[in-house]
Amino acid sequence: MSHAADPSTGPWRLFIALPLPEPLRQAILPWQRAAQRLLPEGLRWTPPEQWHLTLRFLGDVDPEEVPLLTEALQTACAGQRILRLSFAGCGCFPSPDRPRVLWLGLAGELAALETFQSRVQQLTAPWGQREDRPFRAHLTLARIREASPAARQGLARVLPRLPVPPALPWTADRVVLFRSELHPQGAIHTPLHECVLMPAPPAGP
Repeated sequence: MSHAADPSTGPWRLFIALPLPEPLRQAILPWQRAAQRLLPEGLRWTPPEQWHLTLRFLGDVDPEEVPLLTEALQTACAGQRILRLSFAGCGCFPSPDRPRVLWLGLAGELAALETFQSRVQQLTAPWGQREDRPFRAHLTLARIREASPAARQGLARVLPRLPVPPALPWTADRVVLFRSELHPQGAIHTPLHECVLMPAPPAGP
């Protein structure tokens, strides 16, 4: 699946991610709603339809370069098997005392995920901005941009008392190149290209 680029629109803000399937989003929603009732105001919650695991944020890319970028992404995904993951724990970046992002953590085949993410980053390196921070697999639930100091302190106090996130299994079987358009009412994510990962080998006798 690919969408044609329109060079008349200027640079495109792009990222590469593993999208969450709808049943998994619906399974996470009750936990998110419970967390919302406990956490202070000042958090900007990510809409469930935008939940994803970012493999690489590219930032601005010339739309005329998108076909070459998708070829590189397809090469990075070639031969990659599905990843068996699950959700485990929650926390804040960069720390509970200085929260900027509320996240849901992951478990499972993390070593394979990190190897794959490194391959995606290397093969798509000619496009977008450089990322020097180490990769940390997570699902962004909310951002804390304009919260007051009191709200940030409240978040730090409440975070340890949040209910344990459900250990939901996730078979990540596709990678998507997204375009992100920023609007006052929130970002709109449009899939531009999708790579389907290989199925797992059959179990032995």
